[in-house]
Amino acid sequence: MATWWLTSGTTSGTAAMVSILISLASHVAMDTSCNAFRGFPGVPGIPGSHGADGKDGPKGMKGDPGESGLGVKGLKGELGEMGPPGRSGLPGDPGQAGPEGPPGKPGFKGSPSSVVSTTGTSYFSYKRNTGQPPSKHAAMHFDGQIVPGLNQSLEGDSLTDGEFTCTIQGMYFFTYHVSAKNLICLYIKKGEETMMSFCDSSAGFLVTSGSVVMELMSGDKVALQLAEYNSIINKEERADNTLTGILLFPTA
Repeated sequence: MATWWLTSGTTSGTAAMVSILISLASHVAMDTSCNAFRGFPGVPGIPGSHGADGKDGPKGMKGDPGESGLGVKGLKGELGEMGPPGRSGLPGDPGQAGPEGPPGKPGFKGSPSSVVSTTGTSYFSYKRNTGQPPSKHAAMHFDGQIVPGLNQSLEGDSLTDGEFTCTIQGMYFFTYHVSAKNLICLYIKKGEETMMSFCDSSAGFLVTSGSVVMELMSGDKVALQLAEYNSIINKEERADNTLTGILLFPTA
């Protein structure tokens, strides 16, 4: 396309412009495309801001199954540290008895006993036959033999007003058996010393008994006595009250 807007100027300027136009016309004739008028590339512009996130794309198709890892054994790991001890297990069932062992060797001969051998016996066993109630803080009377009619050598020692008097020094065993109602308290005394005390109670009738072992010297007296609170049953009420004593072994 020809350019006609240059219509005035000096002769030299006109000639220069004519030369340029001729050159441009020749170049246009050689390349008639738009690229013939493109200049040099410009400086890159400043990057623009990020745009908004796009929408989620459609769900993809299900993938093919992967290869199974079963049956593939990995490498053996290193030995770990020992853990703390566990709780004790339940006791096991008892085992069967083992065979009987051989007999042991005979033991050494024992040392002689300090008990002096003495030919002598001392014993008694009486029941209470009287119907009168016993006095408090006094020896309870036992005046009847449990087994009457024995040979005189088998009757044993006698009691004096309910008291036993020791004639052979040694260790003695005493026991009593008493019936009562609701409540009873009593004690065994050696002289003025209380050796044992007993109390028993019940909503109705009761039977109480007790025993003691003590060492007696010749002349010591032993008796069963009632305390303040008691309701002993007498012979008339079909209840027997007994006191028995026996020499276990002499000590002199």
